[in-house]
Parts: sequence; structure tokens; C-alpha cells
Amino acid sequence: MKLCVFSDVHGNLCYFETALAAWKAQGFERFYFLGDAVGYFPDGEAVIRRLRDLQAVCLLGNHDAMLLGTLPLPAEKDEVYQIAEAREHLRPETLAALRTWPKTLEESLDGLRIRFVHGTPADPLTGYGYEDTPLADLDQIGLDFLFLGQTHRPWIRKAAHTTVVNVGSVGLPRDIGNRPSYAVLDTIEKTVSIHRLTADPAPILNAPGRI
Repeated sequence: MKLCVFSDVHGNLCYFETALAAWKAQGFERFYFLGDAVGYFPDGEAVIRRLRDLQAVCLLGNHDAMLLGTLPLPAEKDEVYQIAEAREHLRPETLAALRTWPKTLEESLDGLRIRFVHGTPADPLTGYGYEDTPLADLDQIGLDFLFLGQTHRPWIRKAAHTTVVNVGSVGLPRDIGNRPSYAVLDTIEKTVSIHRLTADPAPILNAPGRI
């Protein structure tokens, strides 16, 4: 089975549609979204609709939780996050769907045990798993793959028992090159890789009210 695992779209419909177009020819059998559909950019409603059309399995991120009110939203941070404004543009049915997204998910596929989370297993919504995070904190006997988001920086590391993958960000990449990223897991071959996209930022930079 070929899985696409991605995260942190943050209302950036422009970059997300670039990803969707690239994915059409790649033959993915399942899509997993690790959270943060909203925040920073204004198209959260459209992003969540695209996730539904994609039939993606969706997890909750910290920005989604702030929108729902299950995490605090400091006013000074929302000057950048723009989450309160995003909430005003979400349909009631979209909010209801968002409330069903879990914080963590574990699957058994083709003999592999796989865990998905936005932050870290110890702190699913607000934890950060960087490339220099001690692997002992993320490793678990019997867990084959652990997928993370949150940091907007992709990486893959092999611990004693678990291959840990940070998928980076589709909507707001923050590493060298600032190229949207996602991960591909082949559950038959037991291989995982990070893939990059080339996205044109001009439509975002030239649109009024966008960050």
C-alpha cells in the first residue's frame, strides 16, 4: 500500500492545490493529514473541503485546536495566526467535522504498526519533534513508523525500533529552499521517503491580506 502523509497546510490553498495536482499521478491508496488546516493564511474552509474530497484521514493540530477553543489563543499571537478570522469563515458543518478529528492515530497495515501525530506522542498538539530531538523520546518497541508534523521541517531518522518521519509542511515550509514537502510510505517495500514540490509564491505574496 502506498501512503501519502502530509501536514501543516495552514489555509494555504495555493500550495495545497499544487500538491493535489502533483499527487494525481502518484497512485496513492491513502492520504493522512497530520493537522493544522488553518492559521496564517485565509483559506481554511477551502482547505478542509479539499481534505474531505481527498478522503484524507485527518488529525487535529494545535492551530485547529485553538480555532475550536480547546487550546488557548493569545491575542498577540493571533495577530500572526489569524485564527479568529478563520473561524468566522468556517461553515457550521466544517466546524463539526473538525471536532471529530483525533489527536493521535495508530494503524496496522501490511504487518506494520504505524502511529500518526501532529506534535509528539508525549504532547500530541503542542510538542515539537526536531531532527536533533533525542530519539529515545520517540522510539518504541513494536512501533515500525512514527509520523510527525508541527515543525515545518522534514526529516527521517531511524531509532533502535522505530523509523521517525517528520513530514514537514505543505503550506508553510520553513527549511532550506522553503519548498512544500510530504512523505511517502510503501507498506509492502517498507520504505519511506520525503518528497518536495516546487510552488509559486507569487499568488500569495500579491494577494491583499495574506501573510
